Amino acid sequence: MNRILSFVFFSIIGFSYAMAQAEPLPDAMPVRAHADKIAKCNEEPAFKEFTSQESDYENNLNIDNLLKALDKYDVKCKKIVLAQALLETGYFTSDLCLQSHNLFGLRHPSDGSYYVFDNWEESVKAYHDDVQYKYHGGNYYAFLDNIGYAEDKNYTAKVMKIARNL
Repeated sequence: MNRILSFVFFSIIGFSYAMAQAEPLPDAMPVRAHADKIAKCNEEPAFKEFTSQESDYENNLNIDNLLKALDKYDVKCKKIVLAQALLETGYFTSDLCLQSHNLFGLRHPSDGSYYVFDNWEESVKAYHDDVQYKYHGGNYYAFLDNIGYAEDKNYTAKVMKIARNL
């Protein structure tokens, strides 16, 4: 009996250690992202109201707070734009996101350097002002392709894949 208990105990400990050491899959979406239910492009996503008990959303970048900012700045096709931010930032982990607060890989047209923002919400406003002013309805993926949003020819397919999983 002691042998069986020892085996079970060490098996659990070994499995726990292995899981803690495991690298996440590159395309794996964080558990938090799976929990967020977002409506289709032409529908408004449902999310709870910001209350005073919650921490200051400008300082905490997560999917819920990004959706609030997208709503605040009247960004169209929120689900697709959210997918863009997740792709561009590696699910909010890239240096460009963490150090420059640039969620969308936005660049200066004059020299191609990346914009640096004081906070991530400024990046959302810049996306609205610098990208979406050109959007007048229709297929948003086609819009991104038509304006040459990204150099990667598979960019919209990657965004679609992420958006489908939201």
